[in-house]
Amino acid sequence: MFSIGIDIVEHIKIKNKSQEFINRILSQDELDYYMTITNEKRQIEYIASRFASKEAIFKAYKVGDKTFNYKDISILNEASGAPYVKCERLKENILITLSHSDNYSISQVLVYTERV
Repeated sequence: MFSIGIDIVEHIKIKNKSQEFINRILSQDELDYYMTITNEKRQIEYIASRFASKEAIFKAYKVGDKTFNYKDISILNEASGAPYVKCERLKENILITLSHSDNYSISQVLVYTERV
């Protein structure tokens, strides 16, 4: 069975977010990488794309599990730059794509679950 999720985030809504918001959204792996980004535009894209990705994952799963949060999921990059999802709590195969424009970041995920 397949399910999809998509989310788009306007960069202006991320631009002035507090460090508390960033810490709530980014996993430790993501935060470690974020701290190496020196370009402000790239920082905003990074946060916006991770937020959009996690929202897309929540939409694909169609759950409102209050014990599951943003920091449980990491959106990381392979050496080629391609994004992938790392999450110990999710056993399904998740495919992800990200894109940015000057004003928006978007993410789409495809979750594949084998039926038993």
